[in-house]
Amino acid sequence: MARQTKKNKPQVLVRGLQRGLQVLRVLNTKSHASALEISRTTGLPRTTVYRLLDTLIEAGYVKIGNRPEEYCLAVGVCTLSDGYKEKAWLSGIAEPVITALGNDIVWPVDIATFDVDAMTIRYTTHSYSPLSLEQGVPGMRVPVLSTAIGRAYLAFCPEAERQLIIENLASGSTPDSELAQDAKAVKKIIAKVQRLGYGYRIGGILPKIGSIAVPVRQHIQVRASINMHFILSAISLDEAVKRYLQPLRQAAGKIETELSSAAKAIDLS
Repeated sequence: MARQTKKNKPQVLVRGLQRGLQVLRVLNTKSHASALEISRTTGLPRTTVYRLLDTLIEAGYVKIGNRPEEYCLAVGVCTLSDGYKEKAWLSGIAEPVITALGNDIVWPVDIATFDVDAMTIRYTTHSYSPLSLEQGVPGMRVPVLSTAIGRAYLAFCPEAERQLIIENLASGSTPDSELAQDAKAVKKIIAKVQRLGYGYRIGGILPKIGSIAVPVRQHIQVRASINMHFILSAISLDEAVKRYLQPLRQAAGKIETELSSAAKAIDLS
């Protein structure tokens, strides 16, 4: 029977969806289970369980296990928690490391992830760095090709992903679009960043500011980039690299290590 909400609109419950989620929870808990085990655990008829399993297999969330009549979760379930996991690792793992790094080097530090056609700042120490000339805020979107944090991502992400990003930028209307259309210039930037091992920017969109950045990797993927900003009248790019590149790499390494440990514990629950 439809239940009434506070606004007197009937709440229609999709029983099939509820039952499918029950099956996913059982497989998440047991790792592998037969239709009979799932039926006993959920109280659903075995014929219903088979139908649900067939549907979940077709959708890419469940697969047949290594033993007869056994089922387990498929890689598709990872997409169900991607958004949650990003917020979780950024707040639970990255933010404390970035805060500690900002306190240590004093210059403002950001961590950003790639989002469609720009880098999105996820956390920053600008608000409490005494050396900040700008007020970067979480959620701010910055260019890819013309920033240190974007270059660090682009230069070290997988080749296929890099080409897709560049093609998308070249056909779009972002601040990077014109540069992205110059294949030789882009190739030169990427090659230099790869050779140096870090992203860099001198002036440009912020004339008085320079930046250096390093990627945060997980297996072959780049999950984010970390950068620091410095005032060009106070310190040169070479001096910034000499003093602060190693602390940046150590912070990225710490996040990578904790991400690797956390990945083993992250599941559908």
